Amino acid sequence: MSTEKITVQEMGEDSDMWLITGTTDAHSADEAVRDWFENATGETIEAFQDADDLVEFTIRFRKDWHWLPGNDPLNPMDEAALVYPNEEPWALSNIPSIGPFSGFLVQA
Repeated sequence: MSTEKITVQEMGEDSDMWLITGTTDAHSADEAVRDWFENATGETIEAFQDADDLVEFTIRFRKDWHWLPGNDPLNPMDEAALVYPNEEPWALSNIPSIGPFSGFLVQA
């Protein structure tokens, strides 16, 4: 019995990037995106992208993701930025962040 609570969060406006948390398994992240996409749109990602073959995702796992809140104090997650400070040390300078946390960034 699995105890994973996988969450899928759509990123951006192009329906081609998602943040997956609650698992450390890339295959589970891939399946979670496919299931989420089909539930959200009623079609497979392959049909949406008019692809002849299985859409292959670029999947990056990191343990140091941080959210930088957006400018609206009433809705700080609106326009929030997803960063990883080990490669973007400027990102956390004097700005309160939410994190760190682990997850996959999945892109079609």
